Amino acid sequence: MVVNFFHRQSVKSRGRMRPVQKIWATCLPAFIAFAIFGTVTFGTAISSNASEMPKASILDILAVVNEYPVSAYDLNQRLDLIIRSSTLPNTPRARLSLAPRVLKSLINEALQLQEAKRLKVVVSQPEMNRALRLVEKQNRLQANKILPFLKSRQIGQATLLRQIRAALAWQVVVRRRYAHSTIITDEEIDRTLARFKKNAKSPRLQAAEIFLPLDNPSQETTVRNTANKIIEEIKAGANFALLARQFSQSESARHGGDLGWIQPGQLDPQIDEVLKTLPIKALSKPIRTAAGYTIVLLRNRRAPPEQKAGNTIVGLRQIILEAPNGAQNDELQSQLSLADTIQKSVRGCDDFAAIAKELGIKRSGNIIRVKIKELSKNLRTLVSTIKTGAVSPPLRSPEGLKMIMVCNRSNSGGGGANLPNRNKIRTLLLGRRLEIQAQRYLRDLRQTAFLDIRAWR
Repeated sequence: MVVNFFHRQSVKSRGRMRPVQKIWATCLPAFIAFAIFGTVTFGTAISSNASEMPKASILDILAVVNEYPVSAYDLNQRLDLIIRSSTLPNTPRARLSLAPRVLKSLINEALQLQEAKRLKVVVSQPEMNRALRLVEKQNRLQANKILPFLKSRQIGQATLLRQIRAALAWQVVVRRRYAHSTIITDEEIDRTLARFKKNAKSPRLQAAEIFLPLDNPSQETTVRNTANKIIEEIKAGANFALLARQFSQSESARHGGDLGWIQPGQLDPQIDEVLKTLPIKALSKPIRTAAGYTIVLLRNRRAPPEQKAGNTIVGLRQIILEAPNGAQNDELQSQLSLADTIQKSVRGCDDFAAIAKELGIKRSGNIIRVKIKELSKNLRTLVSTIKTGAVSPPLRSPEGLKMIMVCNRSNSGGGGANLPNRNKIRTLLLGRRLEIQAQRYLRDLRQTAFLDIRAWR
């Protein structure tokens, strides 16, 4: 029999019944305590004294989400996936700690899949296969080995496949609903680009994240405590990528929280500040941002790549003084004297062009902007050594005496000038905005859904 402080609560969808009170903040912890200690029939018993606990059918329903049942079997399958894929102990305490978050994840997945079905979003088998290959890579498994891996640990493949399908479908749902109506302004791009420029010479970071949204200020303590529990579990041996996939609410969750190599400016300023001093392979404390709490794992840190001269793009102007290979010595000396005069008197590209026009030198003008590495060997050496705005010494060539001026330089790849273009920044900002929209969307689905959270009976 359930004690009096716990009772069934419902949240009726679309105006049919209003919530009595907040479900997660009050009743779920108590409910989970009863539910977990009752569900001992699947897989490994949660205690050596399981026979002393109340017996439960694997079909016992823990929650109903718009008529979709979440059973004790579903919960235990997901718990087994987490525990048996890590070094967490398979104990009542470990399962009890994970259970509230796992049940919430299962409810969220049900809502996401139901919304995808309503909008006729279908995840194809090739998409599922690609996602499975990604999971295998994250777990250092060979291709097509993830399902045998689960079987060897007595974990049903359905729990992973459902999770992957929900994540893929939800991404399509959110983009279909919000991508075309979400506007990224030029001012936002300018501000982000300025941050990248400011941090261009900062170290590059290989990081991963787990993000827990804060939908309501009243949940502050609960969400922060959840973040601390996740940190404890990771330190106890839980796989970071696995927990990120289970509990993180950011776009990176389907990649196991992996952010790849990033530079300061790509994440929230509060996270950037923590990453500056976080030791390699260290886990941060919960970081409070405007949207919730984030846990970051710093996998590696490296110096920014050195600027490579070959990748530098130059804008060139040239003058060619006629001096064929068979020219007389006095003719050659005359052209060399003219070259010396030009080199000493010219200041800047406009002056260089004016001199060429004044002398009637036809074989002059702008050279298309090119990378230094695409020039001939002699020109490459010359252009790499002269200053911008200065005229090079005359270079003997089949055409005559060639004089080069570098009017400007920019960089493509490497070093501090390796900045994302505006389209990439727009995509980055759109992704962040869609994450926020996805959190609100899911929150609204929870608020309007019929949710029946049940105690053990």
